[in-house]
Amino acid sequence: MLHPATELAALLLPALARILPDLRLGWDEIPPAILPLLIFGLRTADLTLSTLRMLVVVRGRRLAAWVLGFAQALVFISAVAGVLSRLDDPWNWIAYAAGFGTGNVVGILLENRLAPGHSLLQVVSSRRGQAVSEALRQSGRGVTSLAARGLEGTVSLLLCYVPRREVEAAQQEILGADPEAYVTVGHVRQVRGGWRA
Repeated sequence: MLHPATELAALLLPALARILPDLRLGWDEIPPAILPLLIFGLRTADLTLSTLRMLVVVRGRRLAAWVLGFAQALVFISAVAGVLSRLDDPWNWIAYAAGFGTGNVVGILLENRLAPGHSLLQVVSSRRGQAVSEALRQSGRGVTSLAARGLEGTVSLLLCYVPRREVEAAQQEILGADPEAYVTVGHVRQVRGGWRA
């Protein structure tokens, strides 16, 4: 099974192959009313691909990173060429900037939807560590509980690895058991061993 980012790149590359020959005709042949829309779309796609590329880079997926980087570079060059073809038109500049902002938002939404990988929840509970552990275990999550020392004495330090898609649900379980719990979430690059490996 391919990674979702690799599947997306596999869909985008043939589309780019069909578009690029048309772009060789020259940006001057594109109607001025359509050019800002094209620039906006290209810049949005560029930033979305950038977010996906960073996801696969962080996870060490070299082939997917190469494919996404290649596609992103082609889209970026096309967007810049569109702006440079008519520098005297401020709508092209606005479309480029709007595409940049929109691409960031779309990339974040896509990253949240894909949510690959695992996260480590670190929970500090001063009084209800056992209740938090039980709540997490009842929902099928593994929890490691440690005694730790805080400013006001002994506290419970709980470690819980969860798939990124389940972080919000796990946080709700934690705060339901202890509304005063201190929770941090960290990205985990790799998980090995353990009771659910």
